[in-house]
Amino acid sequence: MKLDIVRDRKFYRMIAALAVPIMLQDLLRISVDTFNSILLGSYDQLQMAALSQANQVFFIYYTVVNGFAVGAGVLAAQYWGRKDMDSIRRVLAAGLKAAFLIGLIAMAVVLVFPQAVLGIYSSDPELIMAGSGYLRICALMYPLCGLSLMFFGIMRSVEQVRVILLTNVISYSVNILLSWALLQGHLGLPVLGINGMGLATVIARIVELCVIGNFVLRKEKKVQFRVGDLKRTDPVISGDFLHASAPIVSHEVIWSLGTSTSSMITGHLGSSVVAAYSVTVVLYNLCASVGNGYNNACSVVIGKTIGENDRRMVEKESKSMLWVGLLIGLLLSAVTWFGAKPFLSLYALDAETRAYALQFMKVFVVIWPFSLLEMTGTIAILRAGGDGKTGFYTDIVAMWMTTIPLAACGAFLWHWAPVVVVSVIKFAIVMEAMVGVFRVLSMKWIQDLTRH
Repeated sequence: MKLDIVRDRKFYRMIAALAVPIMLQDLLRISVDTFNSILLGSYDQLQMAALSQANQVFFIYYTVVNGFAVGAGVLAAQYWGRKDMDSIRRVLAAGLKAAFLIGLIAMAVVLVFPQAVLGIYSSDPELIMAGSGYLRICALMYPLCGLSLMFFGIMRSVEQVRVILLTNVISYSVNILLSWALLQGHLGLPVLGINGMGLATVIARIVELCVIGNFVLRKEKKVQFRVGDLKRTDPVISGDFLHASAPIVSHEVIWSLGTSTSSMITGHLGSSVVAAYSVTVVLYNLCASVGNGYNNACSVVIGKTIGENDRRMVEKESKSMLWVGLLIGLLLSAVTWFGAKPFLSLYALDAETRAYALQFMKVFVVIWPFSLLEMTGTIAILRAGGDGKTGFYTDIVAMWMTTIPLAACGAFLWHWAPVVVVSVIKFAIVMEAMVGVFRVLSMKWIQDLTRH
C-alpha cells in the first residue's frame, strides 16, 4: 500500500530551512540559561536559588505572551498563504499592542509587589530578599520582551527565520558577556552580584528589540510593516487575533502549571532524585530543541498551505509531517540511549544519583517518539489549522485528571519507586500524542481563519 505523503523533496528542504535556524535559536537560549546557572552557582548558592525562583515568575509571563505571539503567527501564516500583506500588518499591529499591554501590567505588579510575588514560590526570607532586587530589575524588560516575541512570531510565519537567529546570537552574546562582567566586577565594571545578572538581561533584551525592530520597521521587504501601521485599528482583525490566541494561551498556561506541579512532586522524593531529574532534563531540553525547530517549521508550512486553500495538499503535508516527526523521535531515542552515560560523565554525581538518572533517561528513550508526535500533531498541525482547543482539553484530562493525581498518590501514599512516578508523569505525553494523531487524521480540524 502506497503511503499518501508528499514526494517532492522541495517540501522537506523547505521544512529543514525553517527548522534549523529555530533549533539553533533554542540551543542558544538553553546555553545561556545553563551558563548563568553554572556561573552563579560557583559564586553563591543562595543567589543561584534566588535566580531560579525569580525566573519562575518570568516563565509564567513568557508563557502567556508567547501564547499570544503563537496565535498571531498562526493567523499571519494563513494570510501569508494568500499573500495578503495588509492583513498581516494589521495582525502584527494588534499583536504588538496586546503584548506591550500585558508586559506593562506584569511589570507593574512585579515592581510594586516583588516580595509577595516571590513568596508564592519560596518561604525562605533570605532567598526572597536576595531575589526581589533581581526580580524588580528584570521586570523592566517585560514589555520589551513582549514586543520582541511578537516580532519573532510574525517573522517566523512569513519564513523570515534567519534574522531571528542572528538577533538571538547578538543578544545572547551580550547577555553572557555582561552577566560574567557584572557578577564579579570584570572589565572594570562594578560587582553587582545577582542584580548585575538582572541588569545584563535587561540590556540584552533592549539590544534584541533594537535589532529585530530595526529589521522589521526599516529593512524587511515582504510584510513592509512601518510605525504608522500601529495607528490603525481594526476591530475585526483584533477579534480574529484574540480568537486564535485564546485557546493557545489557555493551553500553554495549563501545560506550564502542570509541568510545575509535576516538578513539585518529584521535588519531594529526595535530593538524589531531584539532582538526577535535573540532569536528565538538561539532556532532554538539548534534544527537544530539535523537536521545537521542526514543530515551528511545520506550523508555518501547514498554515501557509491552508491559506492557499489547497485542502488536498494540507492532508498530504500533515501525514508527511507526522511520519517525519516519528522518525525524529526515534532518532532522539537513539541519541538519549547511546549518549546517556557519556553525558552523565560530565557531572560529579554519586552512585545513587547516577543510577536514578540512568533510569529516568530510559523513560525518555521510550517517550521520545510519542513526544515528537504530540509536538507535530497537537502543537504544530492542529494549532496551525485553528484548533487550539484539542490540546487544551487533552492536557486537562491527561495531566490534571489522570497522570498528576496518579503520580501524587504513587509518590506520597503508595511510595512507588521514583522511576515509576516519573513514568506515570510522562505517560501524559503518550495520551496527548494519540489524541493529536487521531485528530489530525480525521481532517476535521482545518479552519480558514482569514477573512477571505
